[in-house]
Amino acid sequence: VDVVVTSTRLAPDVEASAYFIVAEALTNVVKHSQATRAGVTVAVGHGKLNVEVSDDGVGGADPQGQGLLGIGDRVAALGGRLRIDSPPGGGTVLAAELPLPAER
Repeated sequence: VDVVVTSTRLAPDVEASAYFIVAEALTNVVKHSQATRAGVTVAVGHGKLNVEVSDDGVGGADPQGQGLLGIGDRVAALGGRLRIDSPPGGGTVLAAELPLPAER
């Protein structure tokens, strides 16, 4: 797993959500993808935390699967957006955008 993660500290609820999004996504990689490589990128930009987990596996992830629904619920609870790109045979990219609270 290649990891590139921001060192910027964020609100505890945002950090916890990002952690669980990555943990669940990597669990799915291990359980379902048959991947040989995975990547995690977490970056702050334009008032959002962008979390991306990708793999070079078999693709075809089911967005209605329990793990992906749980990730979607977690992202939605923070007002964010989730994108899943997983063509059969083409690996999977899970990308979440979490809005960051305005700084005071």
